[in-house]
Amino acid sequence: FTIGGTPTTLYETVFFHKASKSLIVTDAVAKIPTSVPPLNDPKQLLLIAKRSTSDPLPDDSPQARRDGWEKTALLVSYFFPEHEELDPKNAGVVTWTEGWHDNFNVLAGRLIVPPVVRTLIYAQNPARVQKWVDQVADGRWDFTQIIPAHFEAPIAATPKEFAAAFRFLQDGTIDEFPKNDLARGLKPIADIALNRL
Repeated sequence: FTIGGTPTTLYETVFFHKASKSLIVTDAVAKIPTSVPPLNDPKQLLLIAKRSTSDPLPDDSPQARRDGWEKTALLVSYFFPEHEELDPKNAGVVTWTEGWHDNFNVLAGRLIVPPVVRTLIYAQNPARVQKWVDQVADGRWDFTQIIPAHFEAPIAATPKEFAAAFRFLQDGTIDEFPKNDLARGLKPIADIALNRL
């Protein structure tokens, strides 16, 4: 792969733990939980839950924490998601507009190749990535769950489901993420990193 014009070799390493039938991965796949993971700091979730950075912190409630979690997942996945808007009248103020919850629902609750990995790394050489996916999912490892380094774990999934998460390699219209989420943050960063400007 090329990053910033420099040829770079990146490796995704997977391990099969026979006793637990677990595939252990780092960044290849993930499942973003639809509910708030228990280890998240409630104060940080409430900070992100605000509609505008100029608003006071909301009251601590399950809904406010969930809003904070959903917005955090969008920020981590896209860097500058579609519904996070700079306030043209107030420098440094950011406001979340309607629609962010729908975009979270597209992203969460299923086995995915995270947008960062998919856009920055795997898009450079889909054929090579597909060859690796085929090797992992060829049946030699009869895993029933995946343990990724990020987000939810373990994830109930078979080799067939692992391979299905990579269908986009053959057809970019399959399993698309919201275009505007990608276009505003992740895509420009990828273009800079990959010298596509």
